[in-house]
Amino acid sequence: MRFWLIALLYCCPLNTIAQQAKMPDRGDVKVIWNNNINDAVFRDFQEGIKHTKILDAIAADINGYLALPEDIYITFDECRTSNAFYDQDSRKVTICYEMVSYLYELFKAKTSNQTELREMVMNAIIFIFYHEMGHALIDLMDLPVTGKEEDTVDNFSIFLLADGSRKGSRAVLDGAIAFYLMGESTQNVPLKNMELWDEHSLDHQRFYHILCMLYGSNPEQNGAVIRKKMLPAVMTTRCEEDYQKIKKGWLKVLDAWIKH
Repeated sequence: MRFWLIALLYCCPLNTIAQQAKMPDRGDVKVIWNNNINDAVFRDFQEGIKHTKILDAIAADINGYLALPEDIYITFDECRTSNAFYDQDSRKVTICYEMVSYLYELFKAKTSNQTELREMVMNAIIFIFYHEMGHALIDLMDLPVTGKEEDTVDNFSIFLLADGSRKGSRAVLDGAIAFYLMGESTQNVPLKNMELWDEHSLDHQRFYHILCMLYGSNPEQNGAVIRKKMLPAVMTTRCEEDYQKIKKGWLKVLDAWIKH
């Protein structure tokens, strides 16, 4: 898994100049590590990530963009399950190494090109990271949520990454493709056996929503999702308007915390 050390440098900065926010800045995003990883492959992976200092760069980007009421901790860790999550008690965002491995296997169905495969998985991880950061901000800033929180934090990830940069757009696109592939992996499961009570929207629903918002953020730049028939053209009539609503909503609830 050493190839991830190069891919991890492919993160998208928020490009925001740190100035004063309206709310007091009492916390920071901080990087922590579990130094008792059992799996030898994951231990090797962790040492490589530490050397790149990529999590330090992510923390610096967010700290430069937002004032925080408390410290938030970010990490990769061994979890014994494929997962990514925010823990309210520890105020920690964790991306599991098992999730990275799962995404790698998932994207093999999409491409056999090793360079493209690495980039797609890393992009999906970046999307998931900001999704979980959205949960953290809702918790610590006591932000309002008027719908399903899982959908709201998908929108947060889109809001931050679909910033007009091609790298950011690609991270959103690959995040959407990951959900599509997850949905395909369960396509033969009878409807009655699906966990429709789950807090997440169905994987294919998330795919189309994320693509619609990506297109709406910059139709000219992201028009390929229409040309390649990934997104039905009939959806595009509302994508731009809906994206602007999402952007306006997140800017409004975060306004007091943004370092303008």
